[in-house]
Amino acid sequence: MEADPTPVENRREGSPDWALSNPATAGEIEGYASATSVRPGEMLSLHVSTPSRGFDVRIYRLGWYRGAGARLMHEKTGIPGGLRARPVPRPGDGLVACDWPASLTFRVGRRWATGVYLARLTGRDDGKQAFIPFVVRESRGRRASFLFPIAVATWQAYNDWGGTSLYDFNSAGGRRALRVSFDRPYAAGAGAWAGLGAGELLTVAHAPRKAGWEYPMIRWLEREGYDVGYTTTIDLDADSTSTLARRAVLVVGHDEYWTRAVRDRFEAARDRGVHLAFLGANIGYWQVRLEPSARGLPRRTIFCAKDHTLDPVADTNADRDLTVHFRHLHPRRPENALIGVMTAEAEEPVEGAFAPTPAGRASWVLAGTAAAREDSTPIPGIVGYEVDRSFGSEEFFGPWTPAGLEVLGRSPVRLRDGRSAWSEATLYRAPSGAFVFAAGTVQWSWGLDDWGAPALRPPVTHADIRRITTNLMQAFGRAPETSRIARSRR
Repeated sequence: MEADPTPVENRREGSPDWALSNPATAGEIEGYASATSVRPGEMLSLHVSTPSRGFDVRIYRLGWYRGAGARLMHEKTGIPGGLRARPVPRPGDGLVACDWPASLTFRVGRRWATGVYLARLTGRDDGKQAFIPFVVRESRGRRASFLFPIAVATWQAYNDWGGTSLYDFNSAGGRRALRVSFDRPYAAGAGAWAGLGAGELLTVAHAPRKAGWEYPMIRWLEREGYDVGYTTTIDLDADSTSTLARRAVLVVGHDEYWTRAVRDRFEAARDRGVHLAFLGANIGYWQVRLEPSARGLPRRTIFCAKDHTLDPVADTNADRDLTVHFRHLHPRRPENALIGVMTAEAEEPVEGAFAPTPAGRASWVLAGTAAAREDSTPIPGIVGYEVDRSFGSEEFFGPWTPAGLEVLGRSPVRLRDGRSAWSEATLYRAPSGAFVFAAGTVQWSWGLDDWGAPALRPPVTHADIRRITTNLMQAFGRAPETSRIARSRR
């Protein structure tokens, strides 16, 4: 097997100026990629709209890079600009899909390491900037110890570019779409879910608690030298083997929208002895279907009716693909049957401090932490934006709770309406021997890396959250060979 490229890649000189210095919050420049992910050596096109006569593109790989956070991989200047047609929502299903010509087509470097990449667009006339994100998967024949799927389906579900998302609250006229397309930019303006063109990847000033959970995890994993392969939820749907023959699969932050096949992939991995770490919350909540684009490109459109009366597969032989909550399918597939916990209160944002239970303090998961002491105080800032909990035998979804589930943390939170609730971190071991850990909070990764703090959000990194995560990673497989070197840089 090819050697792990991540430590070698992160020893290279980083590019600390990768972030946007002049964001195009009014859509002065914006674009989308022809695919959510590619392999090294494959072609990728960027479709860009701008009134500027020309623009430049710089492509960065996100990582640690001695704290710089990204490295410049490719640059192309003087690309002709052009303002493209902005489609309106399609009557009936609200779909907004662009058909812009390719502004730039390039071959991804054959030696580019797997990772999350950002193409930074800069208009030549006004200097306005926006991002286009994409993932470079592993080269064929290489299988990293840890797999990190990026939640692009969830990014797209909340994306309101063009006037519609899968939500009423940010769709024009308060009416959500039934379909959303990857053939459009991610919103980059000042809306609640605008992420400067990068989906939910980055924390932004106007929505400091509604995005930015995956990038801190990328920084920490690569700082510590773990052997990580990156993919997307769209790729998990396409590849039945992608989660297998791994030490663990890591689900981070806010991965709310899955297809039936994605759920199947996780269950198959667990049952084959692959460990699972759900370092987030509200995961695998809605079932969706993927459809081709108008040009016939597969998996470019997400369909999610959220109401069985609006879904044509209702009461048919395809009923198992009904686009409702997994817990309301026929038969039911509640999230806790896989994860151990699931969302009980559909309210956000909530905020709380991580508080271990007596069982958690005695567990190997908390070994070596101050939180394992009886006199320890809860760890602030870790619990939120959304949270999950387990279900007891007396509750409706209790019978689906995995055998042997341990509640390692129980953290009180206050809901917007004043009611009390709680977040729970849990662990169980499947019959295959696989550990399944759930953090029960979207903000877990903020305890690992403080990128963006204090300018964009409060700093909440904590040695105990890092140690707990390290304990899990070590239990999932060998300790990373470079971890001692990485720690020496702190």
